[in-house]
Amino acid sequence: MASLPADTHPERVLELLHRDGHVVVERLIPPDTVRDLKGRVETILARERAHPVDPGDVAVSVDQAAEVDFSLWRTRDDEAELLRRRIRARQAEEFDTPWPVSANDVCISFIHIPTYFDDGRSQRIFNLINKDVAFAPLVEHPLVLDVLEPDLGRDLIVLDTSVNNVGPHTNSAGWHIDTPLTQIAEPLPNLTLSVQTVWMLDDFRADNGATHVATGSHLTLRKPPRGQVPLDEEAILEGPAGSVAFWLSQTWHRHGANVTDAARTGLIVQYGRSWVKPFVDLRTPMDAEQAAVFSPRLRYMLGCNANAVVRG
Repeated sequence: MASLPADTHPERVLELLHRDGHVVVERLIPPDTVRDLKGRVETILARERAHPVDPGDVAVSVDQAAEVDFSLWRTRDDEAELLRRRIRARQAEEFDTPWPVSANDVCISFIHIPTYFDDGRSQRIFNLINKDVAFAPLVEHPLVLDVLEPDLGRDLIVLDTSVNNVGPHTNSAGWHIDTPLTQIAEPLPNLTLSVQTVWMLDDFRADNGATHVATGSHLTLRKPPRGQVPLDEEAILEGPAGSVAFWLSQTWHRHGANVTDAARTGLIVQYGRSWVKPFVDLRTPMDAEQAAVFSPRLRYMLGCNANAVVRG
């Protein structure tokens, strides 16, 4: 696994990202910043556990929510039913418009997915930057943008800001690639559509669920095998807290098993080309007070003035 010091030139980071499909830059933010951000994440996790968003029962003309299979995420039955209520409410808000395909075939960017997984032991935070503006400097970190702009363009956008809090004594996830490639048939495009970054708010180790990647898999133009089958080219993105990992959307990856007694926290920021649909709507939850804190560049990356207009 390629691991580089924080003062590495962006061109070198990009070179290794192109070669291997992944790279880690160590200790890019200092320990006091890590502690502050980790504390903010813990606050949001606790708040959302205590006050989950529940729109209640909403009637729709075609109940596709009932079809959705959440077993892939090892979701509890109560969480699955809550997600189905959110899906129905979203359909009702969108003029009661059903999907033209099976719910299990719909683009993952258009569907609510679990906040809790691993039977409730692991937890996600979605729309992170709209819940605490303190994470803004990571999203527009100069090194990250300098690495990504050559591939994704100066007008790159943010597709997702979230947290994966992988709980103790949980199993690994299955191999996958990132949206939008999940909707594209093989052979996959030979250009990068999005790049995933993960800020390590804990030490990432093999024993606590650090991300596994398949070195060179981005060059195959193929999708990964199903499940957690071990691969000869498999590497683990380990690093001390404060490090950031990069991988291309077409690189095969999965989070590992956490066999320790503590959760492992990673802060995800996914970037894409300006014409790729975001994984999360980051513009609608934004209010004027938050927008005033964000730089014009960051507001654009979050979707402001970066969507189709009503012409005429």
